[in-house]
Amino acid sequence: MEVIKLKGIDEEIYYTESKDKLPIYIWKNEYAKSFYMSLNVKYGSIHTDFQVGNKKYHVPNGIAHFMEHIKFNVDKDTTANDLFDPLGSDINAFTTFRYTSYLVYGVNKIKENLDNLLDYVFTPYFTKDIIKKEKSIIASEINMGKDQPFNRLYNEFNKCIYHKDNYRNLITGEIEDIKDIDLKDIELIYNTFYHPENMFLIVTGNVNPYEIERIVNENLEKKEIQKYLNPVIKHVKEPSSVYKKEEVLSASVEVPKAKIGLKIDKKVFKEFDIIKLNIILNIILNINFGDTSDLKEDLLSEGLITFLGVSRIVGEDYVIIDITLESKYLDEAIKRVIDKLNNLEVKEEEIKRKINSSIANLITNYEASESVNSIIQNYIIYYGYILDNLKEIYESITLSDVEKIMERISTKEMSIIKMINKE
Repeated sequence: MEVIKLKGIDEEIYYTESKDKLPIYIWKNEYAKSFYMSLNVKYGSIHTDFQVGNKKYHVPNGIAHFMEHIKFNVDKDTTANDLFDPLGSDINAFTTFRYTSYLVYGVNKIKENLDNLLDYVFTPYFTKDIIKKEKSIIASEINMGKDQPFNRLYNEFNKCIYHKDNYRNLITGEIEDIKDIDLKDIELIYNTFYHPENMFLIVTGNVNPYEIERIVNENLEKKEIQKYLNPVIKHVKEPSSVYKKEEVLSASVEVPKAKIGLKIDKKVFKEFDIIKLNIILNIILNINFGDTSDLKEDLLSEGLITFLGVSRIVGEDYVIIDITLESKYLDEAIKRVIDKLNNLEVKEEEIKRKINSSIANLITNYEASESVNSIIQNYIIYYGYILDNLKEIYESITLSDVEKIMERISTKEMSIIKMINKE
């Protein structure tokens, strides 16, 4: 078992691999009163086109989320809840664009919980009746999501930013999409992607890493693990332009809302690796639009906004900047935000303050089992490994680095999505 020492923050991540090649990451904290487990599949909503050997496949949008739902069935008479309720543990699951995660939170009986998690996720129990029943449940979920203003605004944002990329589609799929899902689709996805070599387990809390390794190996030895099919996900070549420059939505909202999105070719940041680029973008956006930014304080004091938030995505080919705001004076608020996007600025002392704050957070983030589990998830999904030198990366950032990236943030490809109260 490998012990990954996180430099500068006095934390360790244990890493091992089961006999069936399931990667296992463990964070041990003897003071924790609970544990958190996540069994993660590197399969999300964007993975609808893939190839196995010489054969190409296309599956309906929303199938990753659909699989997450029906995976809770263990057999005809048993669901995952029936396994965990007697243990007093909480279970959940979620699907993102890039992966699916099955979660367990508990305070005791670690072996029983881990065995149950492995048993129900690695039990391929699917029937036509289960699929039919789940379609109506998910259809209701899709409709409820569309009734939520921020969800609708976010979904429309993606449709305006992307031409072809599956990020433009709902994680749940549309109702028409899930109507097309059948038993063969589900079995194909399970047999192709739900394999130890395409998954990873994270256990965080007051646990014994060697005991976790033993439990996993003993459990998986009892299962018939088929040969991994090594699927290759089809990469979509997305145009550099935004799909739509502007969109106006009508909804029942008390306060109008908007999203401003920038689409920037990642090649303009080619001398920066994805980790440093992510960090520096976060620093720039927080300084200019964050809670302590001059812009946000001015807009709030002038009564021009009730909310302002900012995020970024560093994808394979593009950087997407997403600014969300609420305002009764929407056009003026949008104008002020765009003006700031065209006149970004940072000061060296602000950069140092953000870096010091981020380093402090590196330490405090390693206090709760759930937050550490999420940190490890993000490392594996977005970078492919545990970042053991994040503190050093923060400390290496210079004013020159920040200025180079800031100068290349362009509003040339910008989309504005407004949500106004329907009359």
